[in-house]
Amino acid sequence: MKPMAQDKSPSLNALRVFAVAAHADSFKQAAQQLGVSQSNITRQIQALEEQLGTRLFQRDNRVHALSAAGEVLAPDLLRIFRELDRVVDRARSVGDSELTTLRIAVPESFLRWWLSRRLAEFYALYPHIQVQFQTVELFPQSHGQATLCQQLAHEEIDLAIHYGALRDKALHSSVLYTPTYIPVAQASSEKALASRLWWVDSHAPYWRQFKKAQAHLARQLTLRHVSSCNIAIDLTHGTDHLTLIDQLFLMHPQLQGYVKHTEYQVSLPEAMVASYKQRARQPLALVAFHKWLDARLTSSLAGNAQPN
Repeated sequence: MKPMAQDKSPSLNALRVFAVAAHADSFKQAAQQLGVSQSNITRQIQALEEQLGTRLFQRDNRVHALSAAGEVLAPDLLRIFRELDRVVDRARSVGDSELTTLRIAVPESFLRWWLSRRLAEFYALYPHIQVQFQTVELFPQSHGQATLCQQLAHEEIDLAIHYGALRDKALHSSVLYTPTYIPVAQASSEKALASRLWWVDSHAPYWRQFKKAQAHLARQLTLRHVSSCNIAIDLTHGTDHLTLIDQLFLMHPQLQGYVKHTEYQVSLPEAMVASYKQRARQPLALVAFHKWLDARLTSSLAGNAQPN
């Protein structure tokens, strides 16, 4: 038999056929195991022998036996294919999990007052997508932004929802909406706004914008600092105290009855955005959630606040 051509690798399919045939009692049995004809087995073995430049089986109709070369090749080849099957199975199981699990970093207030009520609709549309949430700051400072950039770049999370764009060329930030903050109180009062207690995050962009737009009123207010709007809502419950809340959150049933002072509302200079890693092709779960989120926000901001 002529030597194997140096620039032609053996067929993977032929190697697999040989691995099965080498451990079968006959070519007929190998054909049954692989679900092909016996003549197909013979052709694959002959082609492999031609490629290798040596015989792999003894040519004796009475005995199904390996040649010396076949004895060398068979044990390692079977082990390699078994390991390959295990790797492929593992890749399939991991791939299924990765493609259908979406990890989202979201501000707790956005999740509590707007997103959570609408997730049932998303799960009904995409039952195969599992969403895992972790909370992040609504208004991330430099350290929080750096952490988000790192988590997105290292694929520890797939999507981050936050205020203001992240300055990282490896990431893409898509505008969701521009927040408008409105002074609200749970209970109505005849007292002037300036004489009532206000609970605000004095470091947040909404307060800086309010002080700029409503400078005269802001100078008269008695303030108490809180670190989040969730705390402010809890502390104003049952009182005529005020806080500033994103108008999107005011669509929540618990907040719809709040007294709104829209004449003092302010729009923020930057938008709420969805950030994710730049890729040639985005995961299907990420694309599905992002499109659904855009559609639901558009519907809510247009006044259709109730989930369909």
